[in-house]
Amino acid sequence: MEQFRPTRAVIHLEHLAHNIRELRKAVGSQVFFCPMVKANGYGHGDIDIALRLDKEGVRHLGVGLIEEGKLLRENGIKADLLFFGTFDERGVKTLVENNLIPVLSTWDQIHALENFLSASNEPYPVHVKFDTGMHRLGFSLGDLQPLVAHFSNSRGKNTKLKLCGILTHLHSGEDAGDLRGQSFEQLRLFQIVEKVFAHFKPVSHTLNSAGLLNFLAHQTKVLPHDISSTQGVRPGLAIYGLAPQAPTKFQLKPVMSLRSETVKYHLVKKGEGVSYNQTWTAPQDSVIAVIPIGYADGYHRLLSNKAEVLFRGARVPLVGNVCMDYLMIDITKTLKNEIAQSLKPEAVTLFGQDSFGNEISALELAQKAQTISWEILTSVGERVPRVPVSEAMR
Repeated sequence: MEQFRPTRAVIHLEHLAHNIRELRKAVGSQVFFCPMVKANGYGHGDIDIALRLDKEGVRHLGVGLIEEGKLLRENGIKADLLFFGTFDERGVKTLVENNLIPVLSTWDQIHALENFLSASNEPYPVHVKFDTGMHRLGFSLGDLQPLVAHFSNSRGKNTKLKLCGILTHLHSGEDAGDLRGQSFEQLRLFQIVEKVFAHFKPVSHTLNSAGLLNFLAHQTKVLPHDISSTQGVRPGLAIYGLAPQAPTKFQLKPVMSLRSETVKYHLVKKGEGVSYNQTWTAPQDSVIAVIPIGYADGYHRLLSNKAEVLFRGARVPLVGNVCMDYLMIDITKTLKNEIAQSLKPEAVTLFGQDSFGNEISALELAQKAQTISWEILTSVGERVPRVPVSEAMR
C-alpha cells in the first residue's frame, strides 16, 4: 500500500547483524543457535529479518505459527524453521509441506504427525519440549520413559519421526546466573531429560534472551561446567537490540527506530489545555507540535504525559492524552527565537535512535507504560510501514 504520512518504523539491518555477531561470538560456533522471528520478527518485519539472518549464516529460525513459517517459505527462506506452536490434524499437512520442524508438547501432536506420515519412508525431524516449571507447553517429566520407549521403537524400519532436539523454557531467565535461582532448578531438572535422551544425541536448548545474557555474565564464576557448556540458545529480544533487563555487558544496538514528523504547530497560551480531557495545561506560553501517530499504531495511551520523544536531537515531553491517530509534544525549549507560524515539518523519533545517534529505548517506554519491551515492539501496528535500511541510509 502506498503511504501518505511520514510515520514509519526504520529497521536497521546492520544493527541486527551486529547483535547476531556479538551473541554468536559469546556462545561459540558449536552451540545450537536459533533466533526467534515469530510475531512478525517481534514487530520488525519477519521476512526482511529472516533474509538478513540468512545472509549472516544463521541456519535455524524460530516461528510461533504454521502461518508464519509458510510465509517465510513463500518468500525464499531456506533455513531450518522450528515451529514452537500448537497444532492438530488440520495443520499437519501445511506443516510438512513447508518443511517446518515441530516442537512437540503433547501425545496428540505425535500421533497426528505420525498418522499423516504413515505412507512416508523418510523420518521427519522433530524437537520435544519438556515442562520444568513454566507450565505452559511441554511434556511432563513423568512422560520421559514412555517417550524414550516410543522414539526407540521408531528407530526401526518403520521410522516416522527423528528426534533431533530436546528443550525447555525458562520462566525467570533473569536469575540464570544465580545458583539459588529458579532457572538453575529448571536446568537441573532438564539435566535429567538430557541424560535419559543422551543416546539419541539430540541438540539441547534452553536459554531465551534473559537466560542467555545472564548466563553469559556469570558462567565463568558460579555455574557448573556440565551445565554451562551444553545450553543451546533461542535469543529473541536480544537480537533486536534490547536486554530483558538493564544493564548488560553486551553493546546491543536497537534494530527498530519508530519515527515520524511534525505536521502542525500551535501556539498555546499559558493555562490552555491540550488533547482529550485537557489533562495537560501549559505552564507558560508554549509551542506544541502535532505528530501523526497514535494508539491505533501501537503507541500506548498509557504514555500520555509520561513519555519523551527526540526532536532536533533533544528530548521533549509528550503532552496531553495520546489520540487514536495523533499525539502532541511540547517543543518550546528547543526553539531559537522561532515562531510557530514559521516552522516546517521536522523529524521526530519516538523510540530507537535518531539521526544524531541519540536514543530512547523501548525499555524506557515499557517502564513508563508499566509493561515490557516485547509489548512495545510488537504493538507497532501494521499500518506503520517497516522500512529496512543500511547503516549508510540511517
